[in-house]
Amino acid sequence: MKPLTPPQIKVLQHMRDTGQSINIDATGRAYMADGTQVNQLTLRALVKKQVLSPCGKDLFGNGVTAYEIGPEAQAA
Repeated sequence: MKPLTPPQIKVLQHMRDTGQSINIDATGRAYMADGTQVNQLTLRALVKKQVLSPCGKDLFGNGVTAYEIGPEAQAA
């Protein structure tokens, strides 16, 4: 696995410090409950690296609407 970039580390550190998850709104924008916006490329990279795992789905169960820090990343 490639090392994390500074923006990725910043997002993960903020999530750990505040205990928040990343939410996806209807337009596809990623944000946290405190209003912190998350770049789409950063989010995709963290999901691809399996650092973030899905924790919420839409009403029909088709699309992911929230991500949390995965169990592997929490142990590290």
